[in-house]
Amino acid sequence: MAGHRVQATLAVASALLLSACSVSTPTTSTDAAAVDPGKRLTIGFVNGNTIEFHTCLQKSMQARAESANVDLLIAQSAMDPAKELSNIDDMIAKKVDAVVVQTVNIDALEGGVARANRAGVPIFLTSVAAVDQSKILGAVVTDVKKVGQELGEWIAKDTGDTSADVAVIGGAPGAAADLMNDAFKANLGTHAKVVFDQPALWQRAKAQDVAENLLQAHPKVKYVFVHNEDMALGALAAFKSAGRTDIKIVTNGGSDAGLQAVRSGEFAATVSNTPRSVGEMAIDNVVGLLQKKEGVTKVATVPDMLVTRDNADKAPPYCL
Repeated sequence: MAGHRVQATLAVASALLLSACSVSTPTTSTDAAAVDPGKRLTIGFVNGNTIEFHTCLQKSMQARAESANVDLLIAQSAMDPAKELSNIDDMIAKKVDAVVVQTVNIDALEGGVARANRAGVPIFLTSVAAVDQSKILGAVVTDVKKVGQELGEWIAKDTGDTSADVAVIGGAPGAAADLMNDAFKANLGTHAKVVFDQPALWQRAKAQDVAENLLQAHPKVKYVFVHNEDMALGALAAFKSAGRTDIKIVTNGGSDAGLQAVRSGEFAATVSNTPRSVGEMAIDNVVGLLQKKEGVTKVATVPDMLVTRDNADKAPPYCL
C-alpha cells in the first residue's frame, strides 16, 4: 500500500483478502449496539510507521476528526509488531470507542484483531484487511492487487513482442508488499521476465543500495518495479549515477515528488492512491459504522489512478 510511501502494511497502500469462514468470538464490533449519534466519540489510531504515507495518513485523520467533533488518540508502532500489539492494548485500556490500525504486518494485524475482539472493542483497518470480515468493524483498503496488476499490464503493453528483463525492489515482506508483488508478476505477459526481486524495507537509502546490486547482477535490466515512490527515488539516484537513464521505473503512490518524476520522464508510470483519501474515509466510515448510519460501506476501497506523463496533471492531491 503505498511516494505513496507505503509501509508494508500499506500504505501504504493495499488489497482486501477476506476469509469466508465463520468464526465464533465474544461480542465484537459487528454485533454491538449503535452508538448514540449525540455522543462525542474517541477513536484510537495505531500508526505503523513514520514515512510520508503514514504521516500524511495521520494528518488527514486528525483534520477529519476535528471537523467531525471526534477525539483522536494516536500511537506510533515504528514498524515493530510487538509495539503495535502493545499500542492496541493501551487503546483498549483507554476505553476508546474504536481502534483504527495501520498495521506493521499481517501477523501483528491478526493478533491485534484478536485482542480487540476479546475486549469487545471495535477495530477498523486501513490499507489492508487480511482477516475474517466478521471480526472487524470495517476497513478502508488500497487495492494493492490492482496496483500490481495495472503496473504489470503497463509493462506487458510497453514491451510488446520484445523480451525484457524486469526487476522488483520491494517494501517489506508481508501484507501489502506480497499482494502487490504477486499481482504484478502475474500480469507481465509472456515477454517480460522477473530476474531480480529484493526488498528495501520502504527505505530510500536501502533502495539505492539494492538498485546498485541489481545493476551489477543484471546489467541488461530494462524495467524496475519499485513498491513506493520514496524507494523509487533512491533507485533513480543509483541508475543516474551509473549512467542508466534508459531503465524504466514504475512505482506506486502519487506523491508530489512522484508525480513530478513522471512529468519529467524519470518515472515511466505510477499509481496514485493517496493517504489523504484513506484517512478521510477512515474517520467518516468509523463514525458511520459505529452509529449504524445507512449507506456506509463496511469495507471501502480507495480510488486509484494509473498515472503517466499524459495524465499526470489530473492526479489527486497526496497530502493535506
